[in-house]
Amino acid sequence: MITSKSGRSTARRRLLRTAIVGTAIAGAIGLTATTASATAYVASFTLAQADWTAGDSVGADNGMSQLVLQSDGNLVLYKFTGADSYPVWASGTRGDGVVRVDWSRSGYVKLLNSSGGIVCTMGALNPAPGGHAELRNDGNLVFLNSSGNATWSTGTSSGTGNLNYCWT
Repeated sequence: MITSKSGRSTARRRLLRTAIVGTAIAGAIGLTATTASATAYVASFTLAQADWTAGDSVGADNGMSQLVLQSDGNLVLYKFTGADSYPVWASGTRGDGVVRVDWSRSGYVKLLNSSGGIVCTMGALNPAPGGHAELRNDGNLVFLNSSGNATWSTGTSSGTGNLNYCWT
């Protein structure tokens, strides 16, 4: 098991398990299950949904990965192996004042501080109308434009991606 620098791996696992259960209520934030191909089911959501605050999350349909905005302001994508979890991608904004994720219709996902200032921007969904994001069962978070073409991803389908995305 890989533990976090903060040493709160047990609490983090509990939070993540709770969040996975919470994805059953995902309809409240606009999530739907869709099929990307004959065998790859994904959690798909529009970028025009309500903003996220600490604790909000989405899990892949197979329960093996989850994207969560942590209370420390870090947006983290976790993969699960049995009872263990490990981060495969992170915004790197722990302690930088992020309190909200703006799933913007502009086509970019913005991590905002309490004043509404942009701490970090991710993605590129040009054109934005009709764009959506998918957390795929392979653990890759992908943004797609209205034509269904991938415009950005965490690059985590086959392993660990960037754990300090906003500052690299």
